[in-house]
Amino acid sequence: MSDDRTRKIERIRKLLALARNKGASDHEAATALQMAQAQMEAEGITDTEIHATEATEAFTDGGARSRVPEWESRLGWNIANIFACDSIHHHSGTWSFVGIDPLPQIASYAFDVLRRQCLAARKAYIATSLKRVTVKANKTRRADLFCQGWIETAVSKARRLPRAAEHDQAVKAFKKIRYGSLDSLVPVDRNKDRTLRDYEWRDLHRGRQAGDDAELRTGMGVQDGRKAMLTNGGRP
Repeated sequence: MSDDRTRKIERIRKLLALARNKGASDHEAATALQMAQAQMEAEGITDTEIHATEATEAFTDGGARSRVPEWESRLGWNIANIFACDSIHHHSGTWSFVGIDPLPQIASYAFDVLRRQCLAARKAYIATSLKRVTVKANKTRRADLFCQGWIETAVSKARRLPRAAEHDQAVKAFKKIRYGSLDSLVPVDRNKDRTLRDYEWRDLHRGRQAGDDAELRTGMGVQDGRKAMLTNGGRP
């Protein structure tokens, strides 16, 4: 979108905000609405474009370009849900979160921090509890179960932020303009359709226990208390 069109959309947004302002008189509100509608018609600017400008997008690194593991997909979905965003996995391996500023930045921060903590816990679990597992595929599959349990506990301690209908409209408009249509992510679930054995249930349970140590502190760059989703291992 050109800078000129962006400026025109911003002017229209300000007029629409004035039209909705409870402090404006009936005459001021009606005049602002008429001017906004006239400018939209003259410039060929759609409602979708107006709504899309209300949303923003923030990016963070992921672990895989195509074969995204189930546990990482769950983390992305849960973080997006907690912070009233939509998550998108890109072919470059990155994740992005779309929502109302500053929530996408907060969501991308949360995903990055929790993913790194989960990977560190996974590495430690492989080095201790799975060190005797000789078949690499089995070791990876069981470590996935551990990560799944870790994420279940980590995200369960967070409070989900509600998403207003107009914000949902803005997110959908943003995605439509930026990406058009998006394919559904099909993650790799190495334990799909398996009947778990006792030791595999233990992997999952130990992941749930380890996830209680998940910690997310307010970082630099976003001055918003909602960023501190988890502190001190999720305890007050």
